[in-house]
Amino acid sequence: MLLGSYHFYTKQNLFRVHEDVTTADRQRDVAEVVDCLASYQPTHVAVELLASDQEAVDAQYRQFLEGQWDLPPNERYQLGFRVAQRMRLPCVEAIDFKNEADSLSIGDVMDTAKATTPELYAWLMEMGQQRNQVMQDRIHHESMRAVLRWMNQPEELTGVLPFYLAMTQIRDANGRRVGLEWVATWQARNLTIYANLRERMKPDDRWLVIYGADHVAPLIQFLEDSREVDLVAVSDFLS
Repeated sequence: MLLGSYHFYTKQNLFRVHEDVTTADRQRDVAEVVDCLASYQPTHVAVELLASDQEAVDAQYRQFLEGQWDLPPNERYQLGFRVAQRMRLPCVEAIDFKNEADSLSIGDVMDTAKATTPELYAWLMEMGQQRNQVMQDRIHHESMRAVLRWMNQPEELTGVLPFYLAMTQIRDANGRRVGLEWVATWQARNLTIYANLRERMKPDDRWLVIYGADHVAPLIQFLEDSREVDLVAVSDFLS
């Protein structure tokens, strides 16, 4: 089962929402979502933390279980660690992979688009800002469970893909396809996340994967195309 989430707290995304999950009301919301996800009875919980940092994640999880570490205000910990604790799991699985070159970030690509293809840049920014504003409005007026249920509708999970496909048309002043290079890197990251997840799976496992929503549509596609995994709709547990 895959849960696509907005990032409760991040400084890295091009478009970000503002959310304080440390308030009493939002902590009640977090507890409600944890209850929903735990009802799936997962035997493994995987989150958007680097696989190369698994030892550090293990240490954080042990400290959390011992009451010696306060969870940071993002979904990996607020949801992932808490569901794993509820299910008495020995660890939280880190399956992410970083391959974005420091010399070609999404910010760099968008700056290039602004200079070389201003109309495309304006369309991309308008699309991103509109989607972000809808998300922000829902966060302000709805429960976390309702927001996540809405986000994980198939049409919402795939709704961001036109943004990434349009990015492939961005070239720099010399004709280099910098947008295509970045999107290929992003998709390679998705494939690596899938590979990290798939190689850990065993028959009769029940995996809960909590990830930034943009990655979930590709991951669902890879898992379905593998014909080796039975996917469970997270909406069934957020109703």
